[in-house]
This record gives sequence, structure tokens and C-alpha cells, in this order.
Amino acid sequence: MQMHGDNMIRTQISLDEHEYELAKSQARALGISTAELVRRAVRDVLPVAGDRPWMRYAGFVESGDSRSSQSVDDLVYGTKD
Repeated sequence: MQMHGDNMIRTQISLDEHEYELAKSQARALGISTAELVRRAVRDVLPVAGDRPWMRYAGFVESGDSRSSQSVDDLVYGTKD
């Protein structure tokens, strides 16, 4: 499943003023766009594909290590003996 790029579908939602301000504030606190906050909220309530339940958490964890993607197996499964 591709999450970005040309496969994105633009949609419109309506929030009351209070919800909108809270969403903008939370997005700012997380360092993400309001659109990304909404995408994450939607993903959180959607069923997870049975063959890839770990995908629910993809992109939500930051290790602080800029090279972490190069050692993802070590991060996910632990270091090899």
C-alpha cells in the first residue's frame, strides 16, 4: 500500500472551530501537517490488513538515529547473535 505521491486522493472534511484549532495545535506539537494528523487519525480507526499488522505503526516511531532505516532488522528483531 502506497501512502504518498500520486496515489493520494484529495478530500474535504468539516470541523468546528474548536476541533480545528486543537488539530492544528496538536499537529504543530508533533511537527507534522494538519493533513498528516488527520491521515494518522483515520489510519488509527481503520482495520489493519491481516498480513501486515505492524503497518499500523509505520512512520509513528522516531529513533533519533538518522541511520536507523539502514539497520531496521536490528531495530525490529534485535541484533543477530
